[in-house]
Amino acid sequence: MNADLTIVGYPFQPTGMAEHARSMFRAFASQGVTPRLLDVSPANRAYDPDLERDFAPHLTTTLGEGVNLFGVNGDEAARVIDQLGEGAFARGYNIAYPAWELARYPAEWARTLSRFDEVWAPSAFVQKALEDALGKPVQHMPLPVDLRLSSFLGRRHFGIPEDAFVAVFFFDFASFAARKNPEAVLAAFEQLVARRPDADLFCVIKSRSGVGTEDAQAALEDRLARLGGRAMAISGDLTDNEIKNLVRCGDVFVSLHRSEGFGRGMAEAMAMGRPAIATGWSGNLDFMTPETGLLVDYELVPVAAGAYPHGEGQVWADASAEHASRLLEQLMDDPDAARRMGARGRAFIAEHYSVEAVGARALARLKAIGRA
Repeated sequence: MNADLTIVGYPFQPTGMAEHARSMFRAFASQGVTPRLLDVSPANRAYDPDLERDFAPHLTTTLGEGVNLFGVNGDEAARVIDQLGEGAFARGYNIAYPAWELARYPAEWARTLSRFDEVWAPSAFVQKALEDALGKPVQHMPLPVDLRLSSFLGRRHFGIPEDAFVAVFFFDFASFAARKNPEAVLAAFEQLVARRPDADLFCVIKSRSGVGTEDAQAALEDRLARLGGRAMAISGDLTDNEIKNLVRCGDVFVSLHRSEGFGRGMAEAMAMGRPAIATGWSGNLDFMTPETGLLVDYELVPVAAGAYPHGEGQVWADASAEHASRLLEQLMDDPDAARRMGARGRAFIAEHYSVEAVGARALARLKAIGRA
């Protein structure tokens, strides 16, 4: 199929925005369109043999004159345009596809996004924030949930007990940990352990840290250690295959986020047939309903000073650790119901968020604007 398409982003990094580029590449490929990939990461790319095999052959060094899909955030867009050149930017049809996690989008970033021919949003939550800021329609384009595994890794690979009921959560300290709210996940698990001291329970928290986050990482590990043999921390980078297998090895994925633009961790767990427990607010509501997931009660509270960029005057959710603890207990006590919920979630993701479903939707949009 003819389509002059370049995806701009960070296809080799172990981050959510990198998965933006990778998953959209695979979505278009499922429709017979093979995009070029333009890596604009400011750092050297991490080495992952699976990613090198799948994506390195498609790298380019310049923007195309057709459609350029930018999987970069609003605060990065100006740097990327400058890096690639104003002239090259002007020759193509440019689509911005940013992530964002609060109800109001920053005005200064919106000014940069207004330079693009159109803007896509990964969820209805982000779509509204962008439309309010830009004053024009924004296309709701869900992200694909791509679960390609190069090999199956079991619990033994990660050191997880084989027979335990396992809750999994992951986050990045360098990406405003207050939004991901790992303390609430730990509080929920601690409450469950206190109520059910003899139950075979285990909690895995995977984190990424960076310069200046060492003390926070140490505090997390100390708190997990106090749970004895019931919890473990995994820090540092895993391969793409490992992180997806880690989710697969759990019985439930738990996210007591304060806000999510999309909610990839929950969506990937659901795609694997694993129930997800998550805060009942923000981007994950596109795919988490009372039928497909377990939504945690919350209160909207002001964003604390310095907790998130441009958070002044905004609100986000404070999830109930106690309610999350009860939901964990519910799943643990009724494994048949947990399997049924996992199956419903998997069916929903397959229908609406597979690479094929999103690829068809994205290609239809390119056809509608005369670019495919």
